[in-house]
Amino acid sequence: MNQIITSLKNNSCPYKQIRKFSGEPGIYALFFTGKNFPIADYNPQKDEIIYIGKTESSQASRDEKTHFASGKTGSSTIRRSLGALLKDELSLIPIPRNDDDFDAGRKSFFKFDDSSEAKLTTWMKDNLALSFYEHNQPPLEIDRLETELIAEARPLLNIDSKNPENPHARTIKAARKACAMEANQIMPPKDTSMEPIKTKVVPFRTNSVNADQNEHKYEDIFKTALPLIETAINEVTVRKLSIQLSQEDFKKVSKRQSFSFNLEFSDGIVANDIGGSAVARDLARVLEQNTRIIQKLKGKHLKFNMDKGFTLWITNK
Repeated sequence: MNQIITSLKNNSCPYKQIRKFSGEPGIYALFFTGKNFPIADYNPQKDEIIYIGKTESSQASRDEKTHFASGKTGSSTIRRSLGALLKDELSLIPIPRNDDDFDAGRKSFFKFDDSSEAKLTTWMKDNLALSFYEHNQPPLEIDRLETELIAEARPLLNIDSKNPENPHARTIKAARKACAMEANQIMPPKDTSMEPIKTKVVPFRTNSVNADQNEHKYEDIFKTALPLIETAINEVTVRKLSIQLSQEDFKKVSKRQSFSFNLEFSDGIVANDIGGSAVARDLARVLEQNTRIIQKLKGKHLKFNMDKGFTLWITNK
């Protein structure tokens, strides 16, 4: 495995400098060559593999004609991940992948409108390098090799079951979920405006055995939910929207009996007394540290409250 990974690293080439794509099946690897990676406080090393994928047909069909092709986000998990992370920076607009998905209620997939697709393609070609390892074997053998390489390299953009220890998977999945929600307009229908948004935050996992003694112990839970909270802030008008949080996550960091709270923001500033609620203070702190969300709270009076069922309600007052 190390020999193949070394080969992938040694043969990486900025996408714009690639003159020919292989017509063989095999394994491809992506590298970041830009300055600012779209995950806060993280910048991959020059030779760090950020994504490993396979193709059972050819590199040309998978990389050139899918991952780096405008209009193909619906068929490319790497485009969906990068697009979700770059959504605000590039002003990308998510839309349903196709009418069949939308009509059938398959709302986890999305793509971007034509202008956004072009922006994403340009960013990828400007900021990514690519390498390829030809492996002309049966599909099961190619899949086995991909699985072993991912387990060895642990690329940050591989977020499926082949890379279970990826510490960035939670952030990426939450960003993708927010895009899917926006693309498919997931919100309570007008005649049932008190029903919650049917979505579930990817669970937060703490590494501390003494988490109950930590300061700011609920912040990571709310940071995980932040893309969904931001989407709700964008959508809430006269309706009351909600996000279902995980009881398990809160119980893991505290032994308290009640986690319910009320928090109000008026014109971007906390407007009620939250001195008695550590949960409310941590949510307020997470929101205040996000300048984009604070700007969206300007001119609004929103109430955030969590009930005994760990449903976070957001109301426009």
